[in-house]
Amino acid sequence: MNKLIMIVEETDGFYSAYSTNCEGIYSAGDSIDEIKTDTEYAISLIKANLPEERWPNIIKGEYEIEYQLSK
Repeated sequence: MNKLIMIVEETDGFYSAYSTNCEGIYSAGDSIDEIKTDTEYAISLIKANLPEERWPNIIKGEYEIEYQLSK
């Protein structure tokens, strides 16, 4: 199973996240839960708007998302 790594950063009560191993996946929100929802939404947009051959390999097939807080 592939693992999508998302680095979460907090600035003044706002959260943003980016993937370290999959270009083009970013998310943002007022909480960690919003980050997770926005990440899933970003992936769904990629899958809905691009032909499968253009999807990043990491989100083809089964994958899991690992969130890591930035230090």
